[in-house]
Amino acid sequence: MIDTHCHLCDKRFDKDRQQVLDRAHHVGVTHFVEIAYAPGIWERGFALAAEHANVFLAVGVHPNEAGQVPMDALPALRDHARHPRVVAIGEIGMDFFRDYAPREQQEQWFRTQLALADEVGLPVVIHQRSALEDVLGILEETRPQAGGVLHCFDQDAATVECARALGFKLGLGGVLTYGHEALDEAVRTAPEDMLMLETDAPYLEPEPRSLKRNEPSLLPRVVRRLCELRGWTPQQAVEITRRNTRELFRMPIG
Repeated sequence: MIDTHCHLCDKRFDKDRQQVLDRAHHVGVTHFVEIAYAPGIWERGFALAAEHANVFLAVGVHPNEAGQVPMDALPALRDHARHPRVVAIGEIGMDFFRDYAPREQQEQWFRTQLALADEVGLPVVIHQRSALEDVLGILEETRPQAGGVLHCFDQDAATVECARALGFKLGLGGVLTYGHEALDEAVRTAPEDMLMLETDAPYLEPEPRSLKRNEPSLLPRVVRRLCELRGWTPQQAVEITRRNTRELFRMPIG
């Protein structure tokens, strides 16, 4: 399995980060994409990747950080984006659920990073919360050349069609285990080459939730639900999602 979206640099892992990685390896998680979503986190992400050859990075400015990160951080982000361990720009997008950043600044950073992704030839990792229509509208306008993934996918079959038309994939994590009927149907009928696995650890623990911390070793819970919806064996689910991840992120792994 490949965890395509996690936050292992989060302070909640400071006391046992190596044990978290060990547990993930034990259940068959072979590679990770660490989301380095702001200055400060960028540097921690590169340090983690330097210690672990199976950690890749997405670098970007999260929409919730857009009000705090000045645009003069763009040259540093551009430099980071050219590092060989960076496989995507992200997570980027818009988030209107909480008022962490003005919409104008969120959109400015979003559009700027979409242009950066095209400049460096990388796909994008999209975050949206209560902003689906706005985000899809900008993506349909800009048409990212290397495609991308809708992180924490929790929408319906119509959104799958929009993502398909854009050349995007779907990031399936803990939300898939929460019993959302429209999401279940969307995942059941989506083209198999769109599906990827993620945890968003330490967030969004899959069922059965302990209301504590999510971590990559819980990814088999998502696989189990995916298999129930698609009628796949665990081996099929892993092979298909792994192939899709390698295709999008062009990860140099066997």
